[in-house]
Amino acid sequence: MITTHIKPRIQKVRFARKAESLSWVQRELRDTNVPAEFARIVEVKELTADEYDAFAKQPLRGRDWLADFCGIFTDAMEIRSPGRATLYVRTDGYKYARYIGLAAD
Repeated sequence: MITTHIKPRIQKVRFARKAESLSWVQRELRDTNVPAEFARIVEVKELTADEYDAFAKQPLRGRDWLADFCGIFTDAMEIRSPGRATLYVRTDGYKYARYIGLAAD
């Protein structure tokens, strides 16, 4: 896992709250009218495929690397892994992915 603090940039994201899995997020965003919002991306996490898959299966599980994220209200973390969808996470002070989203078109 590689963490990079970046110059903040704005990304339009559709977030799901307290998602049980990535498939749950995808279903929620497909089946409901979740409006896009602007998130300020301040950190990028590069995960291995195994790390990403473990996170995508249980985003509500507490993780130290999420507990260390100190963002303000609209700040989000971008999560990348080769061959996987880029995710956007807001923790709102928790050690789990309280909000997890995908880029809006």
